[in-house]
Amino acid sequence: MSLVSLNSASPNGNDVFNYRNRFERFRGLDDERNRLVEEALEKLEQATRQLDYVTSVQMPEQEAHFLAQIQELKVDLQDQKDSRRRYQAKSQQLEDQIDYKLSTMDKARFVSVLIDADADIYYFTNDLLSQGLKGGQLAADMLIEKVREHLVSLGPSFKDATTIPIMVKAYANLSGLTYHLRDIASPKEITQFWIGFSQRSPFIDFVDVGSGKEAADNKIREVLRFNIDSLQCEHIFLACSHDGGYVPVLSPHAGRASGSKLRITLVSSGPGSVHPLIADLGFRETDIFKPLFSQSESQRVVEWAKSTTKQIEAPAPPSRTSTAPVAIPSEAPKALTWSAKAKLSPTTTQAVPASSSEVVTRNQSPVQKKGAAQEYPYNPERIDFTGEYFVANAGRLIPEKDDEGYRIKDNKLIIDSRADSDLIAKMKEKNICSWHYLRSDHNIPQCKRKHEGYPRPLSPKEYDALWFLARLGYCKKMKNDGYCTDDYCIYGHDSKYSYN
Repeated sequence: MSLVSLNSASPNGNDVFNYRNRFERFRGLDDERNRLVEEALEKLEQATRQLDYVTSVQMPEQEAHFLAQIQELKVDLQDQKDSRRRYQAKSQQLEDQIDYKLSTMDKARFVSVLIDADADIYYFTNDLLSQGLKGGQLAADMLIEKVREHLVSLGPSFKDATTIPIMVKAYANLSGLTYHLRDIASPKEITQFWIGFSQRSPFIDFVDVGSGKEAADNKIREVLRFNIDSLQCEHIFLACSHDGGYVPVLSPHAGRASGSKLRITLVSSGPGSVHPLIADLGFRETDIFKPLFSQSESQRVVEWAKSTTKQIEAPAPPSRTSTAPVAIPSEAPKALTWSAKAKLSPTTTQAVPASSSEVVTRNQSPVQKKGAAQEYPYNPERIDFTGEYFVANAGRLIPEKDDEGYRIKDNKLIIDSRADSDLIAKMKEKNICSWHYLRSDHNIPQCKRKHEGYPRPLSPKEYDALWFLARLGYCKKMKNDGYCTDDYCIYGHDSKYSYN
C-alpha cells in the first residue's frame, strides 16, 4: 500500500473549498435566523409586558373613569328629568297666570273719553248748562249714549260695544268757566251741572284743574299717553282736537294703521273745530257728539271752516293760549309793527271798525262794550280764539317767527330801561296785574295784584314798561322744554337783560 503525499494536489480539493464556503453561508443564515428569532422574542416579550400593563393597570383605570362618566351622565339625566318636571310645573303655573290676567284684563277693558271743557267748542249747550244738576245728569247720559252708538258703528271688530265701561274725564278751570259762561247760567248752576255730570256714573269725573297755565292741557296729555300705552284701553275719544299742542303726542301714533291710530277718534263739534295740524294726521273723526255742544262763536272756528280762504299757520304745535291760524286775504296790506305805530302819534291809537266789535259777542272782554266807538292801540289779533278775553292791545305780545313758524326772539320794546326808568318805576309802584293788563282778564282770587283802578288798555309806553317788568320773569315753558308756543306769553324768552 502506498501512501499519498499530503502536499499532493487532490483532485477533490475544490469540493472541500466549496463545502467550506457553503458552510459559511449556512452559518451566516443561521446567525441571521437567530437574530430574527431573538428580535421576535424580544418584541413578543415587550408586547406581553404591555399587555400585562394594560390588563392589570390601564384597563382598570379606564374602566373606573368610564364608570365615573356613566355615573355622572346618570346624575345629569336625572337632573334634567327633575328640571323638566319643574319647568313643566312652572310653565303650567305661568299659563294659569296668563289666563287669569287675560281674563282680568278682559274684564277691565274700558273706553276713555277726554274732554277739554275749558275750550269754547266743547261747552255743553246752553239748555243743558242752565238746568244745573239735572242738565249735568242729562249731558252725561247723552254723552254715554253717543259713545256707545259710535262704538257699535265700528262693527263686530269691537266687541261688547253696548256693555264695555266708559271712563269720562272732563278737565276745566271751574272758576274761569263760570265767569266765561256767566251770561248763560249762574255760577251755582254751572257748579251744579258738573256735580250732576260727575254723579251720574262712577266712571264719569269732572276735574277742576284750577287757574294754572295749561293745567287742563297738561293733564289731558299725560292721561292720553297713559291710555294709548294701556292694553286695557280699547278706544279713546279725544275732545281736545282744537289744540295743536297735542300734535307731538298724537303724531307718533299716526302711522300705525292697525294699532294705536285705529283706537283714537277725534271728537268734532262741527266744521272748523279740529286743528288743521291734527286733521292732517289722518285720525278718525266723528261729529256724532255735535248735538251736545254749543256752536262756537270763535273766529278761529269760522276761519278753519273756510276752504277758499288762505290760512296762515305755524307748523309748531300751539298751546291752548297760542294764536290760532288766522285767515288773511291775499290782497290785505302788510300790518305796521308796534314800534312803527308808536312813532305815528303820542297816543298811537287806531280806530276799530264797528264791524270788528260786532264780531265779538261771547268772546268780548267786559272792558270792550259791544258797539262802543272806542280807539285802541293796534292789535291784529284782538278776537278771542281760545276762550280768553284778551285786552285790546294784546296783539303786541305776538312775536316774530321764522319761516318754520318758531319764535325768533321777544319783540323789541319801544322804551329804554335807562331813559324810561321813571316810567318803569311808576308802573311797578302801581302794583297792577301784568297778566290782566298785558294779556287777558285775570279774575283769580289768589292774585294779589290790582285788577281795577287803572285804565285799560294801557298806552304803548305804559304797556311796554309793564311788559319790561313781566319779562324779568323767565318763561317756565322755555326753561323746562326749550321752546314756547304761546304767542301771547308775557314772560321773557331771551336773556333776561337783552330787551334793548
